[in-house]
Amino acid sequence: MIRKRLLYFMTFALITGSCVQKDQFDIDTSDIDVNIEIQRLDKDLFELDPAKIDEETEYLVNKYGEFFELYNGRIINLGSPYAKEFTELLTGFITDYTMNKVYQETKQVFSDLGPIEQDIEDGFKHYKYYFPEKLIPAVYSYIGGFNQSIVVADSIIGIGLDKYLGVDCEFYKRLQTPNYLKRNMRPELIPIDVIKSWALTEFVYNDSMDNLVSNMIYHGKIQYLLDAVYPNKPDTLKFGFTGEQMRWCIANEKQMWNYLIEEKLLFSTDYMLINKHINPAPFTSGYPNESPGRASVWLGWKIVQKYMQRNNDLSVRDLMFNNNYQEILSSSRYEP
Repeated sequence: MIRKRLLYFMTFALITGSCVQKDQFDIDTSDIDVNIEIQRLDKDLFELDPAKIDEETEYLVNKYGEFFELYNGRIINLGSPYAKEFTELLTGFITDYTMNKVYQETKQVFSDLGPIEQDIEDGFKHYKYYFPEKLIPAVYSYIGGFNQSIVVADSIIGIGLDKYLGVDCEFYKRLQTPNYLKRNMRPELIPIDVIKSWALTEFVYNDSMDNLVSNMIYHGKIQYLLDAVYPNKPDTLKFGFTGEQMRWCIANEKQMWNYLIEEKLLFSTDYMLINKHINPAPFTSGYPNESPGRASVWLGWKIVQKYMQRNNDLSVRDLMFNNNYQEILSSSRYEP
């Protein structure tokens, strides 16, 4: 196990986006036409009059269209808004005591979505700069009963505001939400999660060679795109790491890489092992408990950085459309 031989030490540099990255991605987006207006289904739904549920439902169907169907069918699981029993089910949901308490908390935390709206708009302007042909989604907010944080459809992205109420939210304590998840359930993560979720659907993983290092590089590409879209946001925020966790990765980069090589894990196709290295977790499997979950994604990001540095004629666009992960690894000549 890596924990028996991995050195653990701290560096005390401030972990933010590097100056190199800020210069590299310094672009003018002032003339890019992107307008993000978050449509607040959470408010419209919980402030409707239950005594007029039939006409209120018709209003919501007309206003929110496909997203209202998505919300009821996939998020809160009430079924089709056109079903005979739907209005009764919806009335039960919006008059539920706990859900109303959740709405009151959401309304307090998100009394003004203006700054988040602006941040998302800025991110999509950068995204549009690199991919002018790409669609910009309509953005909605909702309360989902603590289900999905972000939902994505063809031209839609929805934000579950009740999943971003802050680390000290009383509801998360009652739900016994693990600390490693609570840490990133705060408003400032919303723009990052929106862009990341959209990117994951626009640039789909090529699973023709589905092994650990391919997954690491794929998710490293997504992180690199976040750097291009949000060059002035700290790396800690873009990864969802604490400063201490980021410093741990920097201090132990070589040891992590050597461990993956020595244990012959890089080209493993074991689904469970890949998930343990790629998905959120209290720490990364095989590494010490001080490591963050997804530390191997951080390594994938470092590989992608090396690849782009050694091939400085390539653009962000070139990178994102390159699904040859082995070529990226080889060309990067990554060696921490």
